[in-house]
Amino acid sequence: AGQVQQTVLQAPPREKRVAIIGGGAAGTSAAYWLNNAFPKDNKNHNIQVSTTIYEQNNYLGGRSTVVPIKDDPSLGLIELGASIYIENNYNMMNATKKFNLERKRMVDDDNIKKKENNKNKKGLGIWDGKDFLFEETGNDYWDTAKILWRYGYSAIKFKNHLKAIIDRFSEGVYNYNDFDPAFRNMGEALSSFGLEGLVNKTAADYLEKLHGFSKKFVREIIQTASRANYGQDVDSLHAFGALVSMAASGSWSTKGGNCQIFEEFAKRSGASIKLETSVLEIQNITVLDESGRLVNRYLVLTEDSMELYDAVLVAAPLHSLDVELPFTTVLPAQREYHTVHVTMIAGIPDPSYFNRTEDTVPTMIVTTGAPLTENFHGSEQPFTTFAIHKHLNDTGESIVKMFSSKPMSDKLLDQLFHNRSWTLRKKWQAFPKLYPVVSSEKEEGWPSMILDGFNKEEEENGILYINAFESCISTMETELVASKNAVRFLREQWCEDTYCVPFYDGWGKE
Repeated sequence: AGQVQQTVLQAPPREKRVAIIGGGAAGTSAAYWLNNAFPKDNKNHNIQVSTTIYEQNNYLGGRSTVVPIKDDPSLGLIELGASIYIENNYNMMNATKKFNLERKRMVDDDNIKKKENNKNKKGLGIWDGKDFLFEETGNDYWDTAKILWRYGYSAIKFKNHLKAIIDRFSEGVYNYNDFDPAFRNMGEALSSFGLEGLVNKTAADYLEKLHGFSKKFVREIIQTASRANYGQDVDSLHAFGALVSMAASGSWSTKGGNCQIFEEFAKRSGASIKLETSVLEIQNITVLDESGRLVNRYLVLTEDSMELYDAVLVAAPLHSLDVELPFTTVLPAQREYHTVHVTMIAGIPDPSYFNRTEDTVPTMIVTTGAPLTENFHGSEQPFTTFAIHKHLNDTGESIVKMFSSKPMSDKLLDQLFHNRSWTLRKKWQAFPKLYPVVSSEKEEGWPSMILDGFNKEEEENGILYINAFESCISTMETELVASKNAVRFLREQWCEDTYCVPFYDGWGKE
């Protein structure tokens, strides 16, 4: 019997074009998630996406960048911006595994111990301008005993409290599937992550008044972490910011620079990358699509090009972009960014500045915040953190990185160091000021995630602001979480009436 030949008519894939403004953590990871959500090599997929990354700098990585020590790559590289991620950061940790990148501890402890010929070399010291209120010895057992002696039950209670918060956050962030909707605004995100009660009050109120932690523990230990991480005291930043700062123990960085993670995201995404290209304007226009319907599109204009896109992902702080947007309304609740001055030194530190000797001065010093500022000149700390990262065997110099809220003068540096052979200064608009928002479930309290479009049933294109989530918490990991959410949102819009392959957790099925 003859076989009946069947012809299956399959609609050609719908093409979507996405512009990503910003080539940092959020932008490069968004391109990677887009490629995984709409894989070009899957013939059963009904949507094909092409992506372009616009980056105004001449490198990828945004606020994650490295510099060669003393301008000599043979001496090693040191992080100038975003420096650490932790074991709980699933996406950052997974990226290093997927991309075959080697992790290392942020501070070269072995190198420093070898130089000091003392495996119990002092670590952290909390300095009030006159005395070290607490300092590590390098002996874990003795340090634990010192913490319990000075801070009592608060130290034990806080450890358990922090673990519960991290577990709850991880449950909300990482345990989702294709059926869970992407969040459209910060209220939904905070509810999903269980964070409402952590962002609507200051860390001081949350920890001291609500949970009864001792003021000494909060002002000396927790505030030290929040100052080191976000340059803010517990009276000004919200509780979640302080808790995230305390979760930074056992932190990692990437050998050769964390920026390699974001370079790999971009490379593996297949996106077109336009470096040294600033977007000047985005125009909202209406065009006829292939079906004859009127649809929204976005014309992205640079100095020498104009391209049409279905969606635009803004993956950089809006204040850093001099871009004209296609609407005139004032964007709500934009955050002021915290200025951080980074000072890198190769030289010989002078421990007498801290009334210590070379053998007794800590290798990581954090200054105290309010109200413990009376011992500083004019009640103003000379720096926020002072950290010895590495020792150069050939010259006997230490590589020191310092953070401060104001530029560090040569006069101050000459007091901190016997001599200096290399000084590098960098000013960052590092992260938003993480002040609490009382109306945490109200959209007007936070920057908008949807800047344009996506607001009518027939409108499936628009502009998304990935960095809106940074106003809640600013880490490399949460930038990856926010960019993944933006891609899940696009997937919901575009896959509603057509087949799309499963997205899983964004990394693809193992």
